[in-house]
Amino acid sequence: MISPLDRYARTVGRPVEALRLRAGESADVVLDDAAGLAWRFPRRPAGRAGLTSLVSLASLADRMRLVRAHGIPAPEVVEVREDCLVMRLVDGEPLAPGREPDPAALTGLLERLSSVPLSSVPLASVPLASVPPAGSGRREEWRELVDDVRRLVVPLLAPEQARRALADATRALRTAGSAPTGFVHGDLGGANILVAGPAGAARVAGVLDWEAAGPGDPAVDLAALSVSVGPATRERLAAAFPGLAARADAYAATFALQEAVYGLREGDASAVEAGLAPYRRTGGPDTA
Repeated sequence: MISPLDRYARTVGRPVEALRLRAGESADVVLDDAAGLAWRFPRRPAGRAGLTSLVSLASLADRMRLVRAHGIPAPEVVEVREDCLVMRLVDGEPLAPGREPDPAALTGLLERLSSVPLSSVPLASVPLASVPPAGSGRREEWRELVDDVRRLVVPLLAPEQARRALADATRALRTAGSAPTGFVHGDLGGANILVAGPAGAARVAGVLDWEAAGPGDPAVDLAALSVSVGPATRERLAAAFPGLAARADAYAATFALQEAVYGLREGDASAVEAGLAPYRRTGGPDTA
């Protein structure tokens, strides 16, 4: 049986022994360390992530070039092909507690993201369904999450657990409904932020996965970043963005639910269990 990496090796014209495969929710990425290249092959998952996977490769490349022009270390685009995006390989390790740059580097990343003018974002090739109206804070995505939680998650929980889950999703929807709109990455978790350098002198080497980038509430990025770092850095981020912190907490409280919904849609039992676990414990998810 031919493996996915074997198929990709034939497509990119490189020996399979030279390649590594990173499978993600929205794309498979084939890495060639010797050539210093990465090939990103989009996927079309069935869940909510499918919304972002519909973004055309050309539009994705334009967004990556745009953010690079604003000092954000997105991978350099080498070529846009019909079936994949060819990029320069970025060296680094995923951001995680204990493997963090100075908090100032992370606050600077959020500030540079917010400096990208929405008027410059290339939306022409993005399906209209994936572009939220101005000022919406992506309300439709949060409304869909509430519906998914009610339909898919609530039946799996005890009544009090279900009440907390639905309350968390509804709170995020209400928060998004009154939130300002700016440019957001949309999935700024630790897996998509690469850091490099020795402990105490690490730097942000790259920011990956720009499919979800576009209009939204900047507090979404703060939320994803905050759950990927240790308590001290989390406090520094909250202090640097006091106007975003409360909204970020509301969004972060739904991350477990999003994982559960993804697992239920994709048949990933481990994701379902991980997403439901905080609600099966007393008190619901802890975002602190």
